[in-house]
Amino acid sequence: MTAGPYLAIADIKTGIAEKDTDRLAAKVDFPTLRQNLKDQINARLLHNTAGELKDNPLGALAAGLATTMVDGIVDAFVTPAGLANVMEGDRPSESLVKQTVKADTGPPPKEEDLLQNARYSYDSFSQFSVWVPDDEGKETRFVLQRDGVTWRLVNLVLPIVDPA
Repeated sequence: MTAGPYLAIADIKTGIAEKDTDRLAAKVDFPTLRQNLKDQINARLLHNTAGELKDNPLGALAAGLATTMVDGIVDAFVTPAGLANVMEGDRPSESLVKQTVKADTGPPPKEEDLLQNARYSYDSFSQFSVWVPDDEGKETRFVLQRDGVTWRLVNLVLPIVDPA
């Protein structure tokens, strides 16, 4: 296999540490990443509440409101600062709180703190995963995909939305 995904990860880490949005935009497909996260969370939410909402006449309205709320949260979370927090091993919920409290005004994370204790694997010739554990050992999976010779981050599989 190639060193391409490792170089992309290094660029992402540097982009976050240096708050270089151009570098991040070149290595992170933010629209695809946001949509993949929205799909994961909405599917899990629907799965968890399907029985409760089935007999409720306002179930469709509640599901629609929940989807709108999820979309807003994901749009706020999937930023360079949000990615940095998850790469440091924070849980997604902790990352959102940190990001909301300090916004992007705090000091950037140290590059060596990002993806600490991570494990790496090729899933296929054109897909690569980075697994980052949190303090409880639950792993967040960063998925990079190859497009020609370029590798970009396209998905973030959260431990809270693993299939039941």
